[in-house]
Amino acid sequence: MIDTEATLIERHNVTLTGTGDEALVLISGFGTDQSAWRHVVEAFRDRYRIVLFDLPGIGPGSQSHYDHARYHSLDAYAHSVAGLLRALRLGPCICVGHSVAGMVAALASIRTPEMITRLVLLGSSACYRNTGDYHGGFDAVDIDRLIDEATADYIAWTGRYGQMVVSAPANDPSVREFVASLRAMRPDMALSILLNVLNIDVRPRLAEVSVPAVILQTAHDPAVPQAAADHLRDHLKGSVLDMLDAAGHLPHLTAPDLVVGALRRHLR
Repeated sequence: MIDTEATLIERHNVTLTGTGDEALVLISGFGTDQSAWRHVVEAFRDRYRIVLFDLPGIGPGSQSHYDHARYHSLDAYAHSVAGLLRALRLGPCICVGHSVAGMVAALASIRTPEMITRLVLLGSSACYRNTGDYHGGFDAVDIDRLIDEATADYIAWTGRYGQMVVSAPANDPSVREFVASLRAMRPDMALSILLNVLNIDVRPRLAEVSVPAVILQTAHDPAVPQAAADHLRDHLKGSVLDMLDAAGHLPHLTAPDLVVGALRRHLR
């Protein structure tokens, strides 16, 4: 089936705002929605045309458009993103992807290098699993335990997972926001997608990425160890790694000034 422009825009819940000659595309990671970018939007709306959209199934606002058979791999998401960028007629743009969305943006840049001038990978990883000499952060047993616990009691699990990922106590506003977002997702769908995300391995594709990349990584990210960020820096040609003096996997929520400052440094 060939997607029409209207179909793509509806499926991805596209939001357009801001002014400027260049487009800044912000793509949310697992368990978050477009509101997670609000601090970045506010900082850059006068400089860029800002495009926000959801990857189907990845966040609570796009569950109804998720098709397990269609989105079985990150390549499928990248195909949709490339098609959406063409449909929106943005011209060359900067793509900022959080977590797994960073890898989707990287794969989309392989398909349409003429449309993406720069990548910004925020808390992204090419592979979350520990394998051989590679340290991705999770052993297979860790992934199995995480999914088992979530399956047994999804609501209780979201509370624990939210605190771990955000690296803050339960009453922290960012934890509460992230947990609420997770709980707005359909549990069976959320866990299926999370399992797929934790088992991705994009490492063999990194050499195909030809556009420059900025890697933004917090000093302590419970989901992405520095070794994974170092791997991206070492295998993405012309990339730069910028370590942020913050903790947690969602610094655009918990330390927005640091993220905005880093974007201003690298997007001059």
